[in-house]
Amino acid sequence: MNVRRIAGAAVVAVASMTLTVQAQNFGAAKTKVTLQRKLPALIHVPESSIRVKASMHGDTTNLAQDLQSQLETELLKDDAKLREDDTNPETTVTCEITNVGAPKRIVTQVPNMMAGKTGPKTVPNVRVTASLTVSFQAKTRDGHMLGSDNVEVNYDQEFDASGNNVSHGVMGGLSNSWHKLKGSSGNDSSEDKAPTDAELRTLLLDSAVHRIASNIVNTNESIDVFLAKDKGAIDEGDKSAEAGLWERALETYETAQPLTKKEDDAYRLYDIGVANEALGYAAEDPKAAMKFLDEAAINYGKAIDAKPSEKYFLDPQKRIQTALAHYRKLEEAKNAPPPPPAAPPPAPTPAPTVVATAPPATNPPAGTPPKSTPSARHTPATTAKGPTHPSSSGSTALTDTQVISMVKSGIADDSVEQMVKNAKAVDFDLSSAGQRKLTAAGVSPSVLSAMKVRAAQELANQK
Repeated sequence: MNVRRIAGAAVVAVASMTLTVQAQNFGAAKTKVTLQRKLPALIHVPESSIRVKASMHGDTTNLAQDLQSQLETELLKDDAKLREDDTNPETTVTCEITNVGAPKRIVTQVPNMMAGKTGPKTVPNVRVTASLTVSFQAKTRDGHMLGSDNVEVNYDQEFDASGNNVSHGVMGGLSNSWHKLKGSSGNDSSEDKAPTDAELRTLLLDSAVHRIASNIVNTNESIDVFLAKDKGAIDEGDKSAEAGLWERALETYETAQPLTKKEDDAYRLYDIGVANEALGYAAEDPKAAMKFLDEAAINYGKAIDAKPSEKYFLDPQKRIQTALAHYRKLEEAKNAPPPPPAAPPPAPTPAPTVVATAPPATNPPAGTPPKSTPSARHTPATTAKGPTHPSSSGSTALTDTQVISMVKSGIADDSVEQMVKNAKAVDFDLSSAGQRKLTAAGVSPSVLSAMKVRAAQELANQK
């Protein structure tokens, strides 16, 4: 199979829009294309009836109710075979909002680059932050766990005194949803204005709902991206991209002569990243998709390194990391050992019949101490968690506390995940309360996912 084959409806290039931009050196104009990001579900939900329940301790703003309503609508929209059933559903999705990072607006003074002789030397910049964390579980009617995870979405952007987005290195990661919230196409300068608290609430809810839904059903999201323009090969590649010929566009960008100045060539590298991202979403095989997305992340990173001040380079890198994390979870779930079958209860063993016979009475020699009666055989104690086993009683077992300690010490998530995978034994508490504790301590969803896979392997090895 040719992994670069384009699935007909997977990537759609819309009509080119020539737009005046203020971003220096992005070209006199940029071309917008729309990608269709299709993410396969991470778990298999029976295609029949479903119910969504959401809660939040002390909720006074109906946030949980809105989450429940939006998620149910999203699931039914993405999978036409599902239907709502509040009384006896085949699948129940239970969500709990575990943390709400209320909007914060931090004002800092920065040098006024436009100051004249009488103008102020500094002007205020406002950094807007907000976050939302939701844990969810999907279970069948008989209580079988289909999947669970913690979803965290963040907004982190900075604006100048005129309201223009000057985030640069700040990675908010919700720009595409922000464009949709404003009802525009990603090219209106008014989109850079700081969102109100109400708009932030809607933005975070929308993003959390989409992240949860992508675990449960196949999702299809439209993503607007821009292509850098320049005379010559880059413009030729853009024309192929607009026509949906991403394989040809990628070849054109890659074979183009690199520009002398690295900050100018950054735009060619960026376009290479866009082409790889489009091919990744179009790939039918998950491994092929990850290959293209990895290449996109590399080229986006090179573009940022060459010109970190270009704001259009920032959001794609965050977007790609989200897609890669999704495919890694899909691969981990695919490679995880199946749960062991339940062992049948042991058949009752009849008690042996013992016939007591009295030994002949004898008198021990004088001075011989009497024999002691044998005591009952010692029975190993069981802890509150149940009978101890080698993986949890040995000193080499990796625990939640050790994982939290590694995370708080600044060890990168990839390194922590590798330690989890290579641990000789593990003793994790992955109950709902345990997962909330891990999340509150800063353990990321990817590390938590690695812990679940390793715990499943541990359970299979014990059988």
